[in-house]
Amino acid sequence: MKKIILLMAAMSIVLCLSSCKKEENGKVLFKATIENPAQQGKTSIASNGMMTWRSGDRIVVFYGTSATSMTGQSLLSTTSTGRTAEFTLALGNEPTGGHYYAVYPANIAGMIYHNSINLPTSQEYHAAEGGKVQFDAPMYAYSNDDQLVFKNLCGVVRITLTTPKAISRIVVSANEPLCGRFTMNWNDGEPTLATTSTEGTEVEFTCGSGVNCAEGADFYLYLPVNEMGYTGMEFAFYATDGTYSTKTLMNDQRYVVGRNTLNPLVFSNLVFRPVGAIGGLFSVSATQQVCFSQGNLQYQANTNTWRFAEHQYDYVGSANSNISFNYSGWIDLFGWGTSGWNSGAVCYQPWSTSTSSWDYRPGGSFAYTNSLTGAYAEADWAWHNTISNGGNATHQWRTLTRSEWSYLLNSRTNASSKLGTGNINGVGGLIILPDSWTQPSGCPQFNPGLASSINDWTHNNYSLAQWAQMEAAGAVFLPAAGFRDGTNVYNVGNNGYYGYYWSSTPYDEFNAYDMFFDSDYLNAAAHDSRNYGFSVRPVQD
Repeated sequence: MKKIILLMAAMSIVLCLSSCKKEENGKVLFKATIENPAQQGKTSIASNGMMTWRSGDRIVVFYGTSATSMTGQSLLSTTSTGRTAEFTLALGNEPTGGHYYAVYPANIAGMIYHNSINLPTSQEYHAAEGGKVQFDAPMYAYSNDDQLVFKNLCGVVRITLTTPKAISRIVVSANEPLCGRFTMNWNDGEPTLATTSTEGTEVEFTCGSGVNCAEGADFYLYLPVNEMGYTGMEFAFYATDGTYSTKTLMNDQRYVVGRNTLNPLVFSNLVFRPVGAIGGLFSVSATQQVCFSQGNLQYQANTNTWRFAEHQYDYVGSANSNISFNYSGWIDLFGWGTSGWNSGAVCYQPWSTSTSSWDYRPGGSFAYTNSLTGAYAEADWAWHNTISNGGNATHQWRTLTRSEWSYLLNSRTNASSKLGTGNINGVGGLIILPDSWTQPSGCPQFNPGLASSINDWTHNNYSLAQWAQMEAAGAVFLPAAGFRDGTNVYNVGNNGYYGYYWSSTPYDEFNAYDMFFDSDYLNAAAHDSRNYGFSVRPVQD
């Protein structure tokens, strides 16, 4: 993965509010001046870095007789624009008492405490107007006289993105808090934010109906100052066509955000995938490539909800024995043909259990039959259902056919060198590399092939951090999640034992094709009884 470009330019900003005498109601109370030079902070960003106020800006002023005892707060607003703006009282009483704390923008101020700041979970894109970009960088001021000097509480991130896609939103996440409630410490004019919660590690940047990035576009958002650097930082770009792309910092990288700094990030040549997809591209025929879902398919019966597992190595395991029509937990082992697709015909039940393939044959108790045509449902759970974290629409995801499993694992170019058994953080399974593969630096070298003995999943060993790098490079992992027969679950436990993954291809009226593996054996075209509950790993063309 290409390293994220971090270009940091030091900048300074001082905003001065000069007190004016209140002549009568509605007249000027404060005059706000942005001192020169000023390249980051408030409130419109010009192409040359100059900051200006804009009409409608609001500040909250806390006031009292001492710096530690605030007795009230007032809301002030301006109709002025430019480097200097005049503020009038909008709500509350005229600030008095000789000690003032001021917060911009007003909506991040605490309701009671002057040093309580609430950074929002969502920020909003504004297109440039007249060479300026509207931007609400949080600021703070304290004074015991008539002048308020504002200081920035955050650093600004400018993301420059070039892609043929139109972007609808950007999600930034990290291991450290990016939003939520903070306590402000003034520190003699060097304000800092201390989080009061470990939550708020994700910020969403919304872009309305979409921003065209074909010629490049700039997105400005703010993050709390973190001079030690954010870790585990990821940028996810969502396009208006339902695809997304991610960029993740390497484990040893820290993204430093300083006060009064502008932090440019430049992204181009992004690879976009369907929402819910992960890994690279995999050939399943001479003319077709697919991407895999982010995890195995899961179902919750009492809410009739389908989703993908959060991680590739996640599986439900022995809890599949709780399968029932009103079970509130999740299952991920399904009888063949029980997609749950309902178009006004017979009920075909993802929660069904039987130890007899007779119930899953065409016309059986648990297999779909169209009452008008007599046609039987194909075993394509994801095709007929909306996946809550996979685009939430039908006819997007599908199950591989028998021939596609076989081509992927046996016939594509260098197929034998692109698969191997192993374990991720102690979970055994099958690792499959994409058509185009570059081994990540700092990661254990991938060893193709199978182990020499059964139940030996040590052929490839990756920690969660190492697997994150493998996954970012395009690798896919299928956990050995066992199988279900009726309400009994077998071949799953420490490190997993066997993996069974359905295809959408029937073998005969009582059996269907599946892909089977253990640590030292793989069969891309096995066939088993339809009543068995196997894993399902959807793909998208």
